[in-house]
Amino acid sequence: MAPEWGPSDGCLSTTYNRKETPKMNPKLDLMLVREVVPRLRAVARSIPKTGCEDNEEIVQDATLMAARMMDSAGKAGSTFSAGNVAYYAARAARSGRRSYYTGRSDVMSAGCQMDGRARLESLDDEIEYESGEHGVLHDVIAPFGTDARESDPGEEAARNLDWDAFLASHPPRHRTVILVLVKGGTMREAGKRCGIGDSAALKLKRRIASDLVEFFGLDVIRRLLDGVRPGWESDLRMTRERHLHLCQMAGAADAAMPVPG
Repeated sequence: MAPEWGPSDGCLSTTYNRKETPKMNPKLDLMLVREVVPRLRAVARSIPKTGCEDNEEIVQDATLMAARMMDSAGKAGSTFSAGNVAYYAARAARSGRRSYYTGRSDVMSAGCQMDGRARLESLDDEIEYESGEHGVLHDVIAPFGTDARESDPGEEAARNLDWDAFLASHPPRHRTVILVLVKGGTMREAGKRCGIGDSAALKLKRRIASDLVEFFGLDVIRRLLDGVRPGWESDLRMTRERHLHLCQMAGAADAAMPVPG
């Protein structure tokens, strides 16, 4: 037998090394597709949903639970009908069970939310601040708008560590000048504190600026000056927009679906 490439170990392997996926009985397969799934689609609207779940997702999840029921009953030699399987699969979904988790203790599970023990809040929900102004929940968690100048907490912490190292590598006069400028003072004030004139203070300022570029790098300085936002903000914004788009598509699909008489 000619050897074939297999993904199991990244080298030559034979077909004897392959682990075949167990298949459902062809009769049960047809029953699932032709009789069980249509019943699940008919009752999907009446099944409570949480988060961004929609009818199609409920049907898919209930179909997997129905397939497991049929496979288990078939192996046990028990008899059942398509109506029985669809009924119990829909009942499990209606009670909050899902194919990936049947418990009720996980706050992200449908069962836990149906019990009222947890609740998902949309980041786009409108809230009222203590000042009386209105905003969205996303602004409370990440209040860094497109034009905002606040620093990202992670970058702020890392910058503080680098800043301490930068100050420690300079003599006291330099540190005095830097601290005066950081607090909003002028170079003339810093020069007076160091006991130097305006000309010497200007040279010291240029020296410190050169040291800053050398220590932090020109790219970091440009990021700070241009207000470039951290990558996690764009990822969060993209995820929110994608979630909103999927919910809008699901709502449009539900509205276009004919109601059975």
